[in-house]
Amino acid sequence: MIMDRQYDGLRLTVTHVERGTLDTRHLSFADHDTFARRDAAQGPAAGRGVIRDWHKTGPAPWAGAELTGLRKAIEDLARIWCPALLIPRTQVEPAPWTVHWHEEFWASDPVTLARLYEATQAVFGLAEAGTYDGRTVSESLRNARFYVMDILGLPLDQGMLAEAAAVTQLTGRRLGPDTARSLDRISSMPLDEQRSLVQAAAWRHGAATPAARRTSPSPALPATAAVRSSARIH
Repeated sequence: MIMDRQYDGLRLTVTHVERGTLDTRHLSFADHDTFARRDAAQGPAAGRGVIRDWHKTGPAPWAGAELTGLRKAIEDLARIWCPALLIPRTQVEPAPWTVHWHEEFWASDPVTLARLYEATQAVFGLAEAGTYDGRTVSESLRNARFYVMDILGLPLDQGMLAEAAAVTQLTGRRLGPDTARSLDRISSMPLDEQRSLVQAAAWRHGAATPAARRTSPSPALPATAAVRSSARIH
């Protein structure tokens, strides 16, 4: 029975930035024993395997939840679509530029700079595509570092630098306390205006072609990165 503000599980959707929805699952609390202990303690009158968000005061509706079963189900789904997200960093064979990134002074290394340049362009592409799907620039940028990891095979710290470069170019400001306000103002605009701002920022970034791209070929992607899915789980 469906009741307002009563919930019996989680709905998980796997989406692809280009292909849309790939998979949808409903994980019920009852099937995963999320509230089995709570319900047993409350007696037969308690709602079985549901939470009710009816009151403004008191304990949180999810109080007493045991999440082991749900966590395993979510990890199983993630293992199907995004196996790289569940592999500990120590078990991943690093790509050559990843090793170079951490062992050398990356800010003057032409290969690393070329990769970061490409990653920033990928962030702009993600933000522009998001406006066609009804997502604001801010919503797209929140997942940009993971997108860079999935598409280009770069670790999250390099993805964060690509995010930062894109935000700086987009807002025209140095990163700081005003960054969030600047992004909020952009995200309050109509989507077509946001798209135009992203396109202009990408053009400015492209016009400032670093010497690294003119003098050094881009490193080849490892085979694992080339086939990695760009799906995200929400």
